[in-house]
Amino acid sequence: MDERPSTLPTSDKAIIKLRLRLPVLAFAFLLATAFLIPNQVWTTLLIGLGGLFVVGYVWVRQLAIYLHGSRKLRFGWVAVGDRLEEQFELINYSSIPALWVEVIDYTNIPGYKTAVVRSVPANQTDRWRETAVCQQRGMFSLGPWAIRSSDPFGLFQMTRFFTQTEEIIIHPPVHGQLPIPLPTGDSSGQARVRQRSWQATINAAAVRDYQQGDPLRWIHWPISAHRDSLFVREFDQDATGDIWILLDCEAGVQLGSGAQGTIEQAVLLAASLAARAVQQNRAVGLAGYGRSPQIVHTGRGQGQQWRILRALALLDAEGSTSLQTALFDLGRMAKRGTAVIVITPSGAADWLPELVRLVQRGVQSNVVLLERHSFGDEASSSGLGTAVRQLGFPCQVIRQGEVGTPLEEQQRRGFWEFRVSGTGKVVAVKTPLAR
Repeated sequence: MDERPSTLPTSDKAIIKLRLRLPVLAFAFLLATAFLIPNQVWTTLLIGLGGLFVVGYVWVRQLAIYLHGSRKLRFGWVAVGDRLEEQFELINYSSIPALWVEVIDYTNIPGYKTAVVRSVPANQTDRWRETAVCQQRGMFSLGPWAIRSSDPFGLFQMTRFFTQTEEIIIHPPVHGQLPIPLPTGDSSGQARVRQRSWQATINAAAVRDYQQGDPLRWIHWPISAHRDSLFVREFDQDATGDIWILLDCEAGVQLGSGAQGTIEQAVLLAASLAARAVQQNRAVGLAGYGRSPQIVHTGRGQGQQWRILRALALLDAEGSTSLQTALFDLGRMAKRGTAVIVITPSGAADWLPELVRLVQRGVQSNVVLLERHSFGDEASSSGLGTAVRQLGFPCQVIRQGEVGTPLEEQQRRGFWEFRVSGTGKVVAVKTPLAR
């Protein structure tokens, strides 16, 4: 991955530059010598060198007009550990070949290098794919990029810049199993909500006649067979309350760096807990007070999970908001009967009074402590965990590596790719990542 230049041309037009200055000096010397000392030798050398210049320029000029390139991202949604794949295409409309074409990419995705050299014959197209495993979550850009070529003599150089860029967000993965249970909360104060749900929940209350558009998985087959007509289950709304996931993003309490740091561990936990809540048809929200706060209000469904994953992908650990302030702010958004999961690597106890005030407002609180000693700190989080439990709050202490890293989790899951079978059928195949 080449370093991105400070300025780029504002258009995709090709630029032709003289690559070697020595032949120019030789041409000037021969020209002067031919005038001062007329001789057939100097004239022959002058014509030969001048012919090289003409052929070289015409060659590069043809490539500047007729050599074009394009790139296309194959999958727009990727997570850490997924395979990022692009298809590149070089088209040479000219009647002369491009003996070598260098692809220069200014993409800023960590670990993704697409700098290659290709050859494109006359009136031909060259296609290939570039792949890489996503190593870091965040927002990145594909492009700008450029193609560079030259004449066979190396006298002139043609560079065509492609200034368009494509934004790509690399999301955190979802951990399959976590040793952290979801809190129940209390949405109504009763064992069951009498209102019917438009989505499937774990509570099936009654059955009704099948209507066009009802999912087939809702059909209650025993009753349908008994009554000789299709019936579907009606679902109660879940009696459990909403869930807020609060990440401590204060810069001063973070430990480690990269995938082994506390913020990446916290993001992995938050993504996995949010996915589990969505699977259980729970309303879930996210609050992270980094340098750029990421707040996603509670909601249900797969779309809510994508919104939370996007927010987690953009979350940073460079915030100045303390956990105490974050809890106070969250207390104004969380409704009575909801539950809050606090994920923090903090070793101080100054935020515990605010946690108690949340309970007094009717908001259940659960704490996930990232064990500081396991992340390289001299102090341990066991004492703070004991204090949290003595106040009556459920508390889980997670050590570094206990739930793995994003790359390790994706390593276990592998990735999906599409292949064409011998019969011409396109099938999805799950392939493990190379170790």
